[in-house]
Amino acid sequence: MRTDPRRAIFRQPSVFRLPSPIQMIVFDNIHKAFGDNEVLRGFSLEVKEGETVVIIGYSGTGKSVAIKHIVGLLEPDQGRVFVDGQDVNTLTRPELYKLRSKIGYVFQFAALFDSLTIADNVAMGLRKQGLLSEPEILERVREALDLVDLEPDVGSKLPSELSGGMRKRVGIARSIALRPKYLLYDEPTTGLDPVTSAIIDALMVRMQKQLGVTGIVITHDMRSAYTVGTRIAMLYEGTVRQVGSVDEIKQTDDPIVKQFIEGRAELEPAGFGK
Repeated sequence: MRTDPRRAIFRQPSVFRLPSPIQMIVFDNIHKAFGDNEVLRGFSLEVKEGETVVIIGYSGTGKSVAIKHIVGLLEPDQGRVFVDGQDVNTLTRPELYKLRSKIGYVFQFAALFDSLTIADNVAMGLRKQGLLSEPEILERVREALDLVDLEPDVGSKLPSELSGGMRKRVGIARSIALRPKYLLYDEPTTGLDPVTSAIIDALMVRMQKQLGVTGIVITHDMRSAYTVGTRIAMLYEGTVRQVGSVDEIKQTDDPIVKQFIEGRAELEPAGFGK
């Protein structure tokens, strides 16, 4: 990895770290239904300062639905979500925008604008904030691209000129350009080959260690979960089936969790649905 003195600006403890570990994000008994489809049925989970919590689970179990509550994209039918001690659902629109400025969201397919250059994609959030001059924005873009190991000349390219893995890196760069306190990753390694997936995993670990951000990762990829997770929570039938350290999850006796992490295809596993 290249050494660049500009990275020191990302390592300021006052920007990313609080004095002591506290509950940063709290899901408290979240229920959410879409018509007759009750997706979340009492989902509760705490995320503490500086950790990366990985949420695993079968497709359609509500993993992405859960994290959308953090930024107020969805409101729970019952229960509350707290971020920095604030009840997200009680915030005014200006307060919600202020909260969102602390949160970086890395979308499953990067969600880049095809008509914009990579530099303009990364700069988009900064320009919307209107807090920096254009030279400061361009410098921040260079810093962010450098931190995800992309060369400066990538900034002049269009998304269509990059590989899927590089687009994922740009998505991370766009998020960290805002210097967030939190990073939310929605299926960051989906559709990538094993080598590229490993690179994305290494970047997620770097974000936690070097920038000190608190993260939530949604994934089906157990190799990735074991690599990046401080703790792992399995969402099953709308609630947390089990949460624990990587070792605790690997050594689980729960038949549902065990089937999932081992990738066993059993139509009726022992204990299924309990």
